[in-house]
Amino acid sequence: MKLKKRNILIAIVTILSTIYSYNINAQTTSQDSIVCAQFEKDFNAFSIRMDELEKPNKKDYIALSKLYNNFLAKYEKLSTPLQKKYDYVKTLYYNSTCYNARSGNKKKALVDFEKAADYGEQDYNLVKKDSNLISLHKIKRFKKSLLRLKEKTDYEGMLKASQAYTVDKKAYQFYYANPNDSNLVRLRTTFNLDSIAGCGNEISKIKNIMYWVHDIVPHDGISRNPKSKNAIDMIRLCQKEKRGVNCRMMAQILNECYLAMGFKARYVTCLPKVMINDCHVINVVYSCTLNKWVWMDPTFAAYITDDKGMLLSIQEVRERLRMSLPLVLNDDANWNHKSKQTKEDYLDNYMTKNLYHIECINNTGFNTETYIKGTTDIPEYKLNHYFVDLCPQGYQPDDNNDNSIVTTDDQHFWESPYKNQ
Repeated sequence: MKLKKRNILIAIVTILSTIYSYNINAQTTSQDSIVCAQFEKDFNAFSIRMDELEKPNKKDYIALSKLYNNFLAKYEKLSTPLQKKYDYVKTLYYNSTCYNARSGNKKKALVDFEKAADYGEQDYNLVKKDSNLISLHKIKRFKKSLLRLKEKTDYEGMLKASQAYTVDKKAYQFYYANPNDSNLVRLRTTFNLDSIAGCGNEISKIKNIMYWVHDIVPHDGISRNPKSKNAIDMIRLCQKEKRGVNCRMMAQILNECYLAMGFKARYVTCLPKVMINDCHVINVVYSCTLNKWVWMDPTFAAYITDDKGMLLSIQEVRERLRMSLPLVLNDDANWNHKSKQTKEDYLDNYMTKNLYHIECINNTGFNTETYIKGTTDIPEYKLNHYFVDLCPQGYQPDDNNDNSIVTTDDQHFWESPYKNQ
């Protein structure tokens, strides 16, 4: 398996974001400021050189291992508080392990793999198959660290071992804004959503709207959230500033577009069993043709079918992953029209991790997560909404709070929005 540059890039942008936050908000001593300035300089030099050496099919593993070793040695010399501040640098230990193993420095590779396992960011099942680590496979020290990593990131094993859902009679209800809401009407007319949806059947309209959101707003996982979180303002902001938004904002844009067109829809936070640094937010929209919720992901222009071409729901995808049943990702799934998504990358790796439990806000409409005017820390939804978290039996989310309901009843959670109409 090829080394994944995505992890390095995530590390880069996350560190840069952290640096910005640190400089603006942190109270530091003069000495800390000097140390941080030097570390930032070292990091910039490292990232530039890394890009030069990371060219496909021309990797100089010895040079890369030296580059990583030198930079990580500088990180390890930072004080404990500063190491914590730049915590995401630890994601680089896995790539360092691979490069050192490739260049024959097994001792350093084992040391770095222990640190990568302690951090627990790498997917255990991918690490097992990584051809870069073949030279380490028979070493007891490596096997021991691999077992430690398994406890944290064996996402496939965690999902398959999760207990069944069961009826629990928790009292809650989902609400969906009326398409005649003045703001949703404005959204529909501003962007001519009727034309975008087209004149085809229900399913083609659902797909067309999803593709449009994917095309009009790029995904940027580390972007700062806009203050005004509604589809009109976010789309205009992205166009004006030539920027993107994260998956949660993209899902909210798509959700409002679906509601404006009269579809019942939710944005869904898909979560791992153990939260380390990542989750994903997608959409579900209710198809009256299929009598079920269907999976739509604007970040990757992705939807899932079975081997017969039938669109699937989150509930169905999750169960098929648990049972190792066939799943098909649409051929044109992609990230920002720059990289094609494969079933292995998107479903087997990424979403297997992020389907342990799922969360929806109970009431969606226009501006659901925009902060109340006149305040700086209270989103409107925190006062007038609550979250419903669907979990397997025996699991309690770490971040559960008073503003949420935990349920194990998947039938209630996914029931038809037209049931009581």
